[in-house]
Amino acid sequence: MLDQAFLDWLRATTEARWADTTLRDVALMGLGEPAWQPGTRWRGGMSESDLRILEAMFSVQLPLAYRRFLVALHTPDPALAAVQSRAGRLVRVEGRLFTDWTGSTTPVIAALEAPLDGLLRAVALGRWHPAWGERPNDERERVRHVRRLASAAPRLIPFAGQRYIVAVPGDDDGPVIALHGADAALMAPDVRAGLLRELGLADPDLPDEADHRDQVGEAPVEPPAPVVPRIPFWSDVIDGLAWLPPGVSART
Repeated sequence: MLDQAFLDWLRATTEARWADTTLRDVALMGLGEPAWQPGTRWRGGMSESDLRILEAMFSVQLPLAYRRFLVALHTPDPALAAVQSRAGRLVRVEGRLFTDWTGSTTPVIAALEAPLDGLLRAVALGRWHPAWGERPNDERERVRHVRRLASAAPRLIPFAGQRYIVAVPGDDDGPVIALHGADAALMAPDVRAGLLRELGLADPDLPDEADHRDQVGEAPVEPPAPVVPRIPFWSDVIDGLAWLPPGVSART
């Protein structure tokens, strides 16, 4: 459950980790992906009024659990940083893990549009799911058909990078899925589990299975895959979309 006690624990745990001054060396040494900077803290502070404005501006309806997260934590400041090679030069780059809803609207709009844009490009090239019916031979009609299906599906709320919260109408929470083009995967059954996964933290309300295995001599085991009810349309993408050459029916 994503309650205030969990959010308080998450803030304390992560900010204690980010207080480590050696993080500066991690963020600036060598080449790699942006890393946390020392002294990073959660911004928090979004109000109910802010959330209503956000929802109206971007035509989204945020699940209650995600609203709680935005009010309490929102996104860490400063942004992640690293040194990377660009056009033969070493440059400092920054990036955010969690969506910044009060910054520039450009990355938010791009994140909102990215899942469908990537999927439609793949559909135009031949990706298709049998549940969508007979595949039109015309590329533009295929795109129009899938766009109609997606418009009736739950909205995807940008969460962290290419991970999205599925805003299922009537649900206070939502599963977290990852999407890149026509490839999708279920990452977490709810926002709480999604936060723990993104931050690399164990659930504080569960027994420490790793310590238990060490004590009894058992080999590490992978946690079970999250199970959630089928999501209209997006579960089709998670199923996997076959490549079909022109003239081949999607029906089996």
